[in-house]
Amino acid sequence: MKNNREWKKVTGVIYILLLAAVISCGFSKNAMAKSKPVMPPENVSVQMKSVTSLKIKWNKSENADGYIIYKYNKRAKKYVRVHTAKKNQRSWVDKNLKTGKVYQYKVASYKMVKGKKKRSKKSYAVSAITHTKRSKKVNALIISLYANRENEMGICSELLISGNIIEEDTKASESVAISDKLVWSSSDESIAKVDQNGRVTAMDKEGTCYITARAHNGVKKKIKMNIVNYARPKSFPYYNGGKEYVNIMLTTYRENVFNIATYFTVNKNEDVWGTFKMDEEGNITGYPDLDNIAEIEEDVRTILANFPLVTEIFYSNERVEFLMKYDKYGSSYCKIEYCIDDDMSGVVNRIAPHWAAVNFSPM
Repeated sequence: MKNNREWKKVTGVIYILLLAAVISCGFSKNAMAKSKPVMPPENVSVQMKSVTSLKIKWNKSENADGYIIYKYNKRAKKYVRVHTAKKNQRSWVDKNLKTGKVYQYKVASYKMVKGKKKRSKKSYAVSAITHTKRSKKVNALIISLYANRENEMGICSELLISGNIIEEDTKASESVAISDKLVWSSSDESIAKVDQNGRVTAMDKEGTCYITARAHNGVKKKIKMNIVNYARPKSFPYYNGGKEYVNIMLTTYRENVFNIATYFTVNKNEDVWGTFKMDEEGNITGYPDLDNIAEIEEDVRTILANFPLVTEIFYSNERVEFLMKYDKYGSSYCKIEYCIDDDMSGVVNRIAPHWAAVNFSPM
């Protein structure tokens, strides 16, 4: 009986400790949930309401209890608070302004924590001018985006996107926006990056992202980018499999071929070109001094040493050719070619985007 009583006491203590741990864990989770930081509002913009007022707008920020509008003060040389907006507010009008003057704003979100406003970081700055219909300086109205190449690109190609700002409709045709500078951004930099000149560089990951240009007053325009790694196609839609040695190159040596094609696409060095060969002693020759050639040296060696035909690999900053000779003189051959710029006017047998094959039967 005594042992039973002692055992019940022990189990009771364990139960209480476990219960306390569970409750404590629950409180910790709640505390963590409540302490989730509030983010600054997105899509902040400013537009002219009248010749003496500007309207600042923003999107809802999750978990925010309100918003704080800041205006740049030249004397203080910083942004100062000018208005506190309620949770359901999405805009505010700054009145009694001077006509013909540029004003700059930022917006932050806040959350009430223990009776105090816990503020987010400030948003990006937006600026606008109050002006009359005949003013020479006005605000951006629309951004027109266009590209000098197709949006669907091969891996690590570059694309220059230009942006034209269309100014507000005024009677003065010579009017210009107070700033023609655009701020560029990518929705996913693992797919494509963009610099502040609008030059897009695709990365080594396939997918879709959006490139956005933002004007001085927050007006935005975005363009959809489909990044496809043509150096590593999942299939060959235009090829019926009728060329024996092309089939071997694209199956048995698939990864080696794709690694080499991808490598020269990524590096894109204007001064890099040449031909990989293997001499009678098994040495790879024909390439210049490339610092990181070790990345593909094993792939090159595997093809040159093991492929059934005499093989050479020509490469440049935009093209890779796998030449398979039926004899060492090259009087007859088959070849697959990868060209990043899709310039294959002399090749009739396209097997996939950016890939083509030619075949001359042995004589």
